[in-house]
Amino acid sequence: MNDLEITPRWQIGLLLIVVTLILWIPRGLKLNHFVTADEPKWLARSGNFYYALMNGELANTFTREHPGVTAMWAGTLGFLWRYPDYAKETPGILTDSTQIEQVLRANNVEPIDVLEASRVFVVIAVVITLVLAFWLATKLFGLWPALIGFILIAFDPFHVGLTRVLHLDGLMSSLMLLSVLGFLTYLDATLSDRRDRSRLIYLTISGIAAGLSWLTKSPALFLAPFLALVGLLYILCIWYQHRKFEKQAMWELIKGMILWTLVGCAVFVLIFPAMWVIPFRVLEGIIAEATTSAGGGHTTPVFFDGRIITGDPVIPTFPEKYKGNVYYPLSYLGHRFYPLVYLWRTTPTVLIGLLSLLIGLIAARNEPQVRKKIWIVAVLGLFSILFLVFMDLGSKKFDRYLLPLFLPLDLLAGFGFVMVVRWAREKFEHKVITSAAIFVIGLLIFIHIFGTLVTFPYYLSYYNPLMGGGKKAPEVMMIGWGEGLDQAARQLNLLSGSKDLKVLSYYPDGCFSYFFEGETIHSAPEWDETMQRLASSDYAVLYTHQWQRELPFSEMLDFFADLKPVEVITINGIEYAQIYDIREVALPE
Repeated sequence: MNDLEITPRWQIGLLLIVVTLILWIPRGLKLNHFVTADEPKWLARSGNFYYALMNGELANTFTREHPGVTAMWAGTLGFLWRYPDYAKETPGILTDSTQIEQVLRANNVEPIDVLEASRVFVVIAVVITLVLAFWLATKLFGLWPALIGFILIAFDPFHVGLTRVLHLDGLMSSLMLLSVLGFLTYLDATLSDRRDRSRLIYLTISGIAAGLSWLTKSPALFLAPFLALVGLLYILCIWYQHRKFEKQAMWELIKGMILWTLVGCAVFVLIFPAMWVIPFRVLEGIIAEATTSAGGGHTTPVFFDGRIITGDPVIPTFPEKYKGNVYYPLSYLGHRFYPLVYLWRTTPTVLIGLLSLLIGLIAARNEPQVRKKIWIVAVLGLFSILFLVFMDLGSKKFDRYLLPLFLPLDLLAGFGFVMVVRWAREKFEHKVITSAAIFVIGLLIFIHIFGTLVTFPYYLSYYNPLMGGGKKAPEVMMIGWGEGLDQAARQLNLLSGSKDLKVLSYYPDGCFSYFFEGETIHSAPEWDETMQRLASSDYAVLYTHQWQRELPFSEMLDFFADLKPVEVITINGIEYAQIYDIREVALPE
């Protein structure tokens, strides 16, 4: 019997409130503090989505092949909250995402205010999704494994950082977890009692979550073949237990998969207005984009393992500005990129929990309580492994693309800790041993929570201390997604006459300009033109991507190498940005 089934309703309600707060607190505060590099684009796309809805141009709600519909709905709600007249006052569909800042400020609306409101709805969506996932996890694992697992999820620094921004990966990963847990709960309930009608609720939740995840980002399509595989493994497990093929079980699975697919597709169509008018163009665009993104690689160099990696499968011939620099082909990443990403982005507590799970499964494999959970553990573990392999097939690789496997592994780590306590309680008669195990696990969970909270609100600056933490990370990982540029802007705002200052920045749109009071200037595509812009600037702000990836060109970095910054922005021990006073610098002619 499930723990919650014998718990008074008021206690269940209180527990859900506590879990909701635990999930919300690290995500819901200071949502206007900094801007990531991609968010201005999604704010502009949300504005286009809102405009298209209000003006009946439903085809234009298909703004990107990701397709990012859930994020744009959150952005639309943000516009309705902070600037409901946008659809009336905007000049129309914006073709350039940088225009959104101009349009908003022309109507006396600060972009950061609309972005903050949009982020609020992202956080609400993520919290609701994870609370539902917690409820399902209690049915699969029991109360304590689910609770500890979701405390780890609630304070997973990588997941927290990506679920408080107007972007896709945090939403997609949360929805994928809910879909997998819903499907597993459906199978578990079917195995227990096929006449139990409530199991269809779990299947429906799984289907809805799947449809929403497909609306968020195309890699979520991984769910369809994976859950089909899980269904096949379910049939094989029944055959192994009873040594005979059960047609009824097979038929139940087929009906379940059909219903799951229909629910997911219905959600995809109902919530995506473009599907009402141009369904084939939408589907063709999504499939084409998924194929191109997987095989096309990066359009600009990336940094990994101390080297600059190109997006091409072979070392290309670079234009003159790249000569003299050593670039490595995409193949250099090999198959170690995502495993290393996981080790750098997870926490010591989760790794210890996973190790505890492995040891516990081996030590207690014959115990009835453990054997009942092995199937669930195996599926979540298989999901993590196969999703890693799935993402590794693509040429374009970023750390955030791996996010969906963090949540099931956090949940399994929580189960591993509970197994340790149960093993200590059953193996040793002395309560001191059990108490010691509980104390150590409590300490590990505290370290997990504390390690995350000390990076607030720059959670993406967290790197696993077992791998070297923030001190070592810049030598291996590509650092920064816009965080730190907000601090650079605030520092410059403190200067006298800051509103009259002109500042050149490599990431001007949003990351810097949403916070700077003066005029923000973008570096040009070529060095000569950049020098002209630099000559008319008062200050320049360099970002970590520039010296890690040698962007936009090495001449710019060589120029600043001989200058001393007036301010260095450091977060969690990592240098993110440098501010240079250009007014008295002798510029080359």
